[in-house]
Amino acid sequence: MTTNNKYSRNQIDKLGNALIYLIENMGSLPKTSLLKLVYILDEHSVKKRGFPMFNLQYEIWKYGPVCQDLYIEFNDGASLLKDYIKSEVIENSIHISPINSFNDDEFSDSDIAILDSIVATFSGKNTNYLVDFTHQKNSLWYTTATRNGVLEALLNEEINATDYKIDFSELVAHDQNKLDFYNEHIEFLNFTASLNQR
Repeated sequence: MTTNNKYSRNQIDKLGNALIYLIENMGSLPKTSLLKLVYILDEHSVKKRGFPMFNLQYEIWKYGPVCQDLYIEFNDGASLLKDYIKSEVIENSIHISPINSFNDDEFSDSDIAILDSIVATFSGKNTNYLVDFTHQKNSLWYTTATRNGVLEALLNEEINATDYKIDFSELVAHDQNKLDFYNEHIEFLNFTASLNQR
């Protein structure tokens, strides 16, 4: 979220309002929990519909998957998301709270259903639970870390972060129609993002 030419106005608005929705329905959330929930929303959306909700890039970190831009946005104080959220230190950890009310302009009924499902499933779950959930065997985090030879180093805290990326297409690789749809959708999003950079 650090460079404005990387994300469209609609993408920023959708992400900002999704963060507001999660916090309004789940209460103030620590940074790591919110990073996990954003990832889970994208993953769940790909599994259910064949395309991500936000189209963010996630890297394999110890407490990942993490969107580095969002991590920086939470740590350094919101810049692109300044109209939606603020970061504050509560009991030695960064918590994110909304500064506006939820606006559903960028959301389809399907998006809201996914948000509601994630809220219902993960309300009351702590950060450790969310990290364990995203690190299960056969998860994208686990398989990507294993394939790139960094799993043990991450688990043993020898390293905290890598630049290995999550590839959501692996979630739909078994279904050619969904895979084709996923690839077409990502191509379209990348094309519209490139227009935004001109």
